[in-house]
Amino acid sequence: MAKPTISSKSQPHLHLATNEPAKHREEDCDTCESRQNNPLCSTHNRLKDISQMRSSSQYRSGQSIFYQGNEPLGLFTVEKGLVKIESTSENGQSHTHRLMGPGSVLGYRALFSKEPYRASAIAVEDSKLCFLPKSFVFDLFKEEPQIALNLAERLAKDLREAEQKWVKQVDNEAPDRVAEALVFLSDRFSNQDWTRKEIAQWAGTTPETVMRTLSRFEKEGLIELDKRRIKIRDRAGLLNKFS
Repeated sequence: MAKPTISSKSQPHLHLATNEPAKHREEDCDTCESRQNNPLCSTHNRLKDISQMRSSSQYRSGQSIFYQGNEPLGLFTVEKGLVKIESTSENGQSHTHRLMGPGSVLGYRALFSKEPYRASAIAVEDSKLCFLPKSFVFDLFKEEPQIALNLAERLAKDLREAEQKWVKQVDNEAPDRVAEALVFLSDRFSNQDWTRKEIAQWAGTTPETVMRTLSRFEKEGLIELDKRRIKIRDRAGLLNKFS
């Protein structure tokens, strides 16, 4: 029987690339390239159980994985691709909080606090994610405390990065935040082309401010603009903007 596609905003968006049921095989998890970076799958003890319980899904660039305001039904992990965590303020402005690559775990804060998602997860590029239902996740933590500790360590690192980003947002002016965003995105995700809107969402400003700032940086010889692509010509000069 074909596995359904769940697209309602009341549930996680588990879109499958085919109409056939996902195949759960132990070797899928055992040979997964991102497994060693995933705190839920880094130990071999429960890979067979995880393989049997997980749902593996493909998401196209721009497709939502879960929505701000929905109730969490489990945890998502990124196997391939790139996902952004984004929230929309009351005035309609979008803010990107984090960028999640292979091995990242999504939705843990809402699941553990028993609250709705405070942000949405959106694929930045074509991505593959796995989903584990919350009943299985909680049983896994009870039976394998080391896995819970692995995830707690990851959560602490995520919190540190979020605090550092918040401090930079408060201390720096918009042009400085744009410079920091260009360096960060270039260093971490060099193969990804970023739109002015995406840079603005990461820098905590508006696309109009980003466009003006990029034009100024180009005149100063810091960057080179070629349609959508932004080439950094003077990385040290950009670093001086926010250091």
